[in-house]
Amino acid sequence: MIYQCNGCNRTTFETACPWCTNSELSPSSELSTRHLTPLDPSFYPDFQYRSKGLIKDFLGKKKEQAQLNDLLNNVLRKYAELKQPYFTNFIHTTREGTSGRDDAEALGPRMDGVYTERELFREVLIRKGFDELEQLPSLLDKLLLTTSFNSVYLGFSRELSRHIKANLSDTLRSWIEEAGTTFRADLALFYYYLWENQVDYSGIQFNPLATSAAGTPLLPMQAFRQGLSLCETIYFDILVERLASQLEHFNPNRFITMYLVDGMDGFQFEAFLVEIFQTIGYDVKETKKTADQGADLFVSRFGKNMVIQAKNYTGSVGNSAVQQAISAKAFYGCDEAMVVTNSYFTRSAKELASTAAVRLVDREGLQHYLDDYNQKLIEMFQAEEAGY
Repeated sequence: MIYQCNGCNRTTFETACPWCTNSELSPSSELSTRHLTPLDPSFYPDFQYRSKGLIKDFLGKKKEQAQLNDLLNNVLRKYAELKQPYFTNFIHTTREGTSGRDDAEALGPRMDGVYTERELFREVLIRKGFDELEQLPSLLDKLLLTTSFNSVYLGFSRELSRHIKANLSDTLRSWIEEAGTTFRADLALFYYYLWENQVDYSGIQFNPLATSAAGTPLLPMQAFRQGLSLCETIYFDILVERLASQLEHFNPNRFITMYLVDGMDGFQFEAFLVEIFQTIGYDVKETKKTADQGADLFVSRFGKNMVIQAKNYTGSVGNSAVQQAISAKAFYGCDEAMVVTNSYFTRSAKELASTAAVRLVDREGLQHYLDDYNQKLIEMFQAEEAGY
């Protein structure tokens, strides 16, 4: 099975995150599994028998494992029935993230009349027949985490499918050229995709027992580290080649610097953001300049729509820009909202954005977009010179 670490967001085949623990924990260790989200909910430790000693295992293991299997089958059946639309839509529409807590709020109405969206969602599921949520207080968060992880993997799969080549090195290079440094967090997803889609490359051997035995990694850690080392080599070569290409093809009259962005007015800034997002692979739609309900443009990629509020300021960007993005997201029914500026955000704007799950791109973040934009221009110059 493959897991996502809730601490560092990396993916791994181990039952202990090697990036957070830096130690080889036992697969049966409670610490090793508590902070990991499996892609398949049946791999949560709640559904695995835990040894109680030789004598108790001999007397009661078979009966207790049968009870756990019955519980697991009921949970997975109801989860499959309710995953669409309840779990998936809650992930996309809620303002709250999954808490990852083992405690749960009291069921039912309270005198204070204040309820979290998570509480209300749990009650919706219980009324739909998901009574296991009353018996297992932490189950809801775990299923939400798995739903979110599945959503991430689905988007990753669509993206990676475009990069599959005849051999491993070419595939990794194509993927890393687009993904950048995210390969370090997503390499396990990469291997999992190869295994699931039966993409065979010499030198990669997956353990067939990993799909049925908890604690059995799909790929040994040594092989995984060798793959990571290969990725680092490929990434290093890409950086060197890009710098050489930039030095050879750079034309100050055709490239955009942050100083040119600072000289733009609001409309020019919006138009330039359209160019940036189109160049780096998004579908972009501008809004009307009046009555836009706080939206300057819409972008979409991998089936998700995002509304963007553009702010070309000389001073700090405050709460109002974030509030406009929140309103536009709700008004237009978008999956995500973003505020982009050539300046920086106030502390209160950052706090509000964090609470409302609005993505903020400040001057430093915009510079990364500019780098990608200019790199795409270099690639187009090269293609023109080569006659493609």
